[in-house]
Amino acid sequence: MKPGVITFWLGMLLGMSACVSSVSPANPALKTAVGDLAVASARRVDEANGAQAGAGEKILLVILTQPGGAKLAPDSFPLEAFQKAMQDVSNGQVHISTDAGAEPICSMAGWVEGEFAMGFRVPVTAKTYTLFWPGNEPLAIVPVN
Repeated sequence: MKPGVITFWLGMLLGMSACVSSVSPANPALKTAVGDLAVASARRVDEANGAQAGAGEKILLVILTQPGGAKLAPDSFPLEAFQKAMQDVSNGQVHISTDAGAEPICSMAGWVEGEFAMGFRVPVTAKTYTLFWPGNEPLAIVPVN
């Protein structure tokens, strides 16, 4: 083969491998008192279901699904059991750690625009977030906004 052709194919292979490596693996299942859950996405908002972020804050919504990605459904997901599990702090609290030094606990949970979300009040200056859920490895949370 000619050097130019080899260079072309090598470049294509490197480009394809870069695309493959940039795809993040599925989030691991979180072991919880109400069964296994997965983090599907996260976003920062100023308001969720009537709850307003305070001055200098955003609400970080962490969207939970079943491990395979199926949405949780209001008629089959035990919201009351989830809320009770969030109140059980015997093994620690579910919280977010931020690069701004804040470690807010989950202050709200429920359906937001058809998705099940946990809400955390985080500083508007925070850029990185790590979810700590007792009994699970810390999980990096990357909001879409």
